[in-house]
Amino acid sequence: IAEQLAQQLVLDFKKGCILCSFCSYQLPGTENVAVSSGSLTEEIRQRTRMRGSLSWAPPRFQIIFTVQPTHRRSEVVASQHFLCAGCGTEVEPRYIKKLRYCEYLGRYFCDCCHSGSEAVIPGRVLSCWDFGRYPVSDFSKQLLDSVWQQPLFDLTCVGKNLYSKVKELDRFREVQDQLLGIKKLLKACRLSESVLAELEHLPAHLREQSNLFSMDDLQKVKKGQLVPQAKAVLQSAITHVENCELCLARGFICEFCREKDIIFPFQTDICKRCPECKACFHKKCFVVKRCPKCARIQSRKDLLSGSGPHNSK
Repeated sequence: IAEQLAQQLVLDFKKGCILCSFCSYQLPGTENVAVSSGSLTEEIRQRTRMRGSLSWAPPRFQIIFTVQPTHRRSEVVASQHFLCAGCGTEVEPRYIKKLRYCEYLGRYFCDCCHSGSEAVIPGRVLSCWDFGRYPVSDFSKQLLDSVWQQPLFDLTCVGKNLYSKVKELDRFREVQDQLLGIKKLLKACRLSESVLAELEHLPAHLREQSNLFSMDDLQKVKKGQLVPQAKAVLQSAITHVENCELCLARGFICEFCREKDIIFPFQTDICKRCPECKACFHKKCFVVKRCPKCARIQSRKDLLSGSGPHNSK
């Protein structure tokens, strides 16, 4: 009787929607499920598989930045209501040892949803620089493969301690900061096409923003591949700047020591920028609050406002 009533309610609802020319709504999850005159059991099963139920829901796309905490198998399976986390199949308590654990989602799956695939777990990379491959469900494997080259990991928000733990990663940050600085100079030079083309060999996000990485980038750092590549591009760019009159004309002379060598903001190892006027000086020469350019700017402002020494009484 209950099944017939449920079927009749669905039919009545659909008939009402058809009769109302302004009504185009459907019950959530019913768009691709046809109501037949037969049993409603299969329809409910399909709808449940798409939307889940009160005790189970299908895995959803999510990026997990942490390592799953360790719990006893029985506790985790019980929290899943003795259902496979992938398809919702009920599992008798005596068979829970046959379920397979997904290191990414921290849930247990039947062998239909977990074929024994392995993957790098982002949380382990971000917390302890561990690129080992761990068992994951088929859903997690597909998800992790799909985002492997996507720049989703901002190390100012997640994995904040990696720079201090991983020297190679910190070296890359130094090289990248110089690349980002010299790129501005190169883009203003009409003779730098070939160098900019070399820069294109790096992933776009690494050329545009610091601290943002994909798992692929981090693994290349681990393998010692990314730093040499970035250094080679940086050296080509520096060589161009040192031999290009247009680029040299955009450089700075240190106004503290007045030496003739031309310096640039991207030379972070030897140069310091004034935080106010952005002029560039030797690190060893720069004195806070004694910037010559700032002094000139202030003097000019005083003259324009009529508050200079020659006007004061």
